[in-house]
Amino acid sequence: MEEIQKQIDKRWHAMTASEVIQYWESDQVNGLSSQEIQKRLEQFGHNSLPKTSKPTALLQLASQFANPLVGALLLAAVVAFGVALSEDPESASWLSRFGDTIAILLIVALNALLGFVQERKAEAALDSLQKMAAPNARVIRNAKLQIVPAFELVPGDIVELEAGDAVPADMRLIQRSEFSVEEAALTGESVPVEKKADLLLANETPLAERANLVFMGTISTRGHARGIVAHTGRFTELGSIGVLIQSVKREQTPLEHRLAQFGKFILFACLLISVGLFTIGILRGHNDWTSLLLTAVSLAVAAIPEGLPAITTITLALGMQRMAQRGALIRKLPAVETLGSATIICSDKTGTLTQNAMTVQHIENAEGAFNVTGVGYSPTGHLEQNGKALEKTTGSLEKLVESAVLCTTANVQEKDGEWKTIGDPTEGALLTLGHKLGIEKSALLEHRRLVKSFPFDSDRKMMSVVLEHDGKSQVYSKGSPDVLLARCSHILVGQQIQTLDEKTRAKFITHNEELSSRAYRVLALARRDAAGTVDSAEQAETDLTFLGLVAMMDPPREEATEAVHACHQAGIRTAMITGDHKLTAIAIARELGMWTDDSIALTGTEIDDLEDQRLESILKRTSVFARVTAEQKLRIVRALKNTGQVVAMTGDGVNDAPALREAQIGVAMGQSGTDVAREAAEMVLKDDNFASIVEAVKQGRAIYQNIQKSIFFLLSSNAGLVIAVIVGSFFPWPQFTPLQLLWINLVTNGLPALALGVDPPQRKQMKEKPRPSSASLLGLHESAGILFIGLFMGISALGIFLIPDFYPSFWRDITPSEQLERARSMAFTLLAIAPLFHAFNCRSTRNSIFSVGLFQNVLLWVAVLASAAVHLVAIFLPVLHPVFKSHLLDLNEWLVVLVLSFLTIPVFELFKLVALAMKK
Repeated sequence: MEEIQKQIDKRWHAMTASEVIQYWESDQVNGLSSQEIQKRLEQFGHNSLPKTSKPTALLQLASQFANPLVGALLLAAVVAFGVALSEDPESASWLSRFGDTIAILLIVALNALLGFVQERKAEAALDSLQKMAAPNARVIRNAKLQIVPAFELVPGDIVELEAGDAVPADMRLIQRSEFSVEEAALTGESVPVEKKADLLLANETPLAERANLVFMGTISTRGHARGIVAHTGRFTELGSIGVLIQSVKREQTPLEHRLAQFGKFILFACLLISVGLFTIGILRGHNDWTSLLLTAVSLAVAAIPEGLPAITTITLALGMQRMAQRGALIRKLPAVETLGSATIICSDKTGTLTQNAMTVQHIENAEGAFNVTGVGYSPTGHLEQNGKALEKTTGSLEKLVESAVLCTTANVQEKDGEWKTIGDPTEGALLTLGHKLGIEKSALLEHRRLVKSFPFDSDRKMMSVVLEHDGKSQVYSKGSPDVLLARCSHILVGQQIQTLDEKTRAKFITHNEELSSRAYRVLALARRDAAGTVDSAEQAETDLTFLGLVAMMDPPREEATEAVHACHQAGIRTAMITGDHKLTAIAIARELGMWTDDSIALTGTEIDDLEDQRLESILKRTSVFARVTAEQKLRIVRALKNTGQVVAMTGDGVNDAPALREAQIGVAMGQSGTDVAREAAEMVLKDDNFASIVEAVKQGRAIYQNIQKSIFFLLSSNAGLVIAVIVGSFFPWPQFTPLQLLWINLVTNGLPALALGVDPPQRKQMKEKPRPSSASLLGLHESAGILFIGLFMGISALGIFLIPDFYPSFWRDITPSEQLERARSMAFTLLAIAPLFHAFNCRSTRNSIFSVGLFQNVLLWVAVLASAAVHLVAIFLPVLHPVFKSHLLDLNEWLVVLVLSFLTIPVFELFKLVALAMKK
């Protein structure tokens, strides 16, 4: 273990290649022996990434019952079962005795099944990390070059890499030739990174700048190299991210937390009242304990909104489908609502806020400045000067574009209707520029032959090719403007080659600085006719003729600016977290409207220098986090959460995965994202578009409001049941049975509650600030409304039992006990029908039913009519009368029930008016 810890702590980038070889007791020429390889495999293990265990199906199913409301229902089912067993089998049918228990258990099973099916589709482990490891590697062992499975690599192995190879482990380069690596998935760097073997770097060098190392999971894009394996398996940078992901524990979403608190409150209140009623009955000398238990169970059934877990699950599932239609795939059901709670969205830059396609947008030469239209690698676009399109490219401008096209090694092609670059994105942008202007590389090479090329080198900061044309050598060069301009002695003006004076040279250097400050990547282009052969880069890149500047960038998505503005209107902050350079990130943030005069930007190095308290104090002003690592992204998200923010985090790379998992909602990219990022996130964007996040926020807010409406409806309806049960228990009236209350709760109230769950979004919801994370599900106004309408329904139902006292002629020719049985049947129907009228009130607890609109939610009408029709079955079907203790109502009885039920609408309208007046 001591040796393994040494491996973790080593800073290989601060050691020479020889020192690393010596440390691992390896040999650059012969590699390791078979015996040494076996020894190290036993010591360090295979070169594979850590796996996580998935929850079993049985465990996931069992977790569905870990809910306070479900626990209360199971307890009620046990009590109801005990009461049923104590009853005389001759006194009632089997279904009548055990109907309460069966109904409760069916509801619990249905809810568990709904949650189980959704969650089985949800959480995946980190298996896809394994996919990022290279399947095979070319390694020198026993003095021979061999191809072995990558998982058999050990520290000290000497590995060969070619363009297109997946890097199989973390390695210190020994030698290289024009070698570049695509590291975006690991570091966030948007362009390939040139690697150098002879560098010696400081210990504190950031991960993205360790140019003498290559890392597992990255892809070599150019050249070839040899390196010594320094880290394997879980000790690699990719492996450490996997360990980070495992260390991040999933937290409850805001909705899950609120529902859990709400469930505990309901459970506590229900048990308290039930125990109180049972105790009072015993103290009053009530000897029939089974009757008392049945009353307590009835109260529990009346108080608990049994349908709420299932309705919440179904509402979220329907919201998941609506979001999927808008390009947002939800992997975690509660996350459907969570995005609506977000107070800050931390977005990756490349591909989410930008096109993820380098595009030439600006050209400057001796004839002036030109703009290039079109984005990405599609050849659609043209040149403009002073706002007018150029019909033809001639003179020095044509020579400039020809040079840009010829001085490339990449390729751009169309696949499945989408244009993509193969190779360096910068060169892909130059080729696309040529396509837009009708200048094709293949056509230019028909009369030219490639003689020699001098690839880009970080020392020279240039690239050149030598072509033979009509028996003469031509040199085409591109590179950093300040370096290339220093090698130019002439400039092309129109068709004439003129001497490049210092004033003109300074002018183009100034233009380069201006363009660079606006986040452009600027290249200078030059050419010359060479006399005789050209044998070296130094010989080729002298006495050049300057052609002009080409400025390119990964442009922001057009819809992203509007989406950022919509976030700000909704009270949601936006911040950019990227592996790109600080100035580039600031320029993009400014263009998108994410940057204000008060904004600041932090780099990963600066973040490491800050204490947690200081970091948290300046987060409110920070709009850009640049050049950050996976650990730093994770720290940023944790700091934001510590300040009370509900964080939505977007990302596409492996380095984003820990932060995606830590955030309350992680949003991964579906097109450009890695499997690791997608599996760490709760939501995946099919189109990689920031605008889709804003649409998902809108849907999330609507879903939360609809869940509130459903809860308000269920609780206010249940309040009527609770009042009827509690007050009725003090009178010698026939009690409501648990089955009657379950029927009302689930069959007649369930469908309207579900229809309220898909109520259309309110118009002004994206103008409101996010709700505080500490806010309860229902406020004081809603609580008062629940009590008010509950009292009205409960008193109305109990008032029916008093009809014989105040209107003796209402029932004739039946005994007093039969009158009470009919009164219970009427009250049962009232408590089932009144909520159907009340459902229309619940579309808004503050605005009038007439201003909200009676016919905006067609499904609510369907649900109300269907629920009424189902209840009529229990009333009109004689075979169900013994089960539900119901009777067929006559015309007068129906008239009383319908009038009292309808009164819930004007009564609640009065409540809204009084509440509005008190608020003013």
